[in-house]
Amino acid sequence: MEEIAIPPLPTIVAQVMQFDANNPKNGAADLEKLVVPDKAISAELLRVANSAFYGRSGKVKVLRDSLAVLGIKATKNLVIYLSTKTMSANYKSDTFKKYLNRFPIYAALVAQNVALETKLKPQADECFLAALLHSIGMNIMALQKQGHYSDMIDACEKNKWELSKLEKQSYGSTHTTLGKRAAEAWKLPEIFKRLMEISPATEYTNLLDPLEKSTYIASVVASTLLEIPYPEAAKANVQRCYTDLGGTQNVLLRHGSPDALAKIQAHPFAQLATT
Repeated sequence: MEEIAIPPLPTIVAQVMQFDANNPKNGAADLEKLVVPDKAISAELLRVANSAFYGRSGKVKVLRDSLAVLGIKATKNLVIYLSTKTMSANYKSDTFKKYLNRFPIYAALVAQNVALETKLKPQADECFLAALLHSIGMNIMALQKQGHYSDMIDACEKNKWELSKLEKQSYGSTHTTLGKRAAEAWKLPEIFKRLMEISPATEYTNLLDPLEKSTYIASVVASTLLEIPYPEAAKANVQRCYTDLGGTQNVLLRHGSPDALAKIQAHPFAQLATT
């Protein structure tokens, strides 16, 4: 069976991911130089910075000011999201909009929120990025299999079938395998090869690193928010991961509730997924 090709990583994503926001020598002006050539992304950054969420409605006029409002780390994550989002920009099906647009950003925001209340607080932005990219294999699969893949996901939702099994049977590969291959091809940090294999079906014993546990929590909670089916065992596993990270509440009640969904939907990053 023909191997599914891995598309090149957009240049702006490669550059932004290599930008070290923790280096005091790197400032907003340096990041601005990387972003400004992409007019579409620059416009989206301005739009987000002017959203009611940041309380600057209509006051942010230039890109550098939007970076100041958003912060360098948040800007990096948003640029990466906007770039990967273009991989599914031409797909109109509701299924793809849910899985390829809303799921990644919901998962990223959940991961960030969980990090901020656990021992991963210093790594909140890294948790955001890990959760954002962990399902990128689905975007790659959709790029090449399009309508057939959308129908497959619909069938899995309706019949509660395991998506990875159907992917393997039909395409000879799974989206998690594609994600791992993408991490290798794009020369992402080593841990991303493991993160790309995470889904709600991942066994608890395979989640060793705190970032893996954060990504697993994000995957399960985002699936809950979007009513995407997942194994029953995930409900116990996600709580174990949350407790391991220092969480003290019921994670699905706290982050997977209707109130939590409303807060996610109100976030300007999530609102980009509906456009």
